[in-house]
Amino acid sequence: MDKISTAALDHVRLMEARIEQQTALIVQLKAAGENTLDAAQRLDLLRRAAEEIRMQLGELLPTEAKPGFKSVR
Repeated sequence: MDKISTAALDHVRLMEARIEQQTALIVQLKAAGENTLDAAQRLDLLRRAAEEIRMQLGELLPTEAKPGFKSVR
């Protein structure tokens, strides 16, 4: 895989990690009985951004790199 493909996959993995962290934060907030509205909105934004990144970067990748670009939803 070339440098661009590797960087694109790394970026998608970073977004996935951020989504996981935000999901964990929502679980913590719920357990503490706190408001999750802001955290849930941020999670939605992260998911939408990740999907957009996948669409944009996926078009630039060679065919063999595309299996790593599955939908995050």
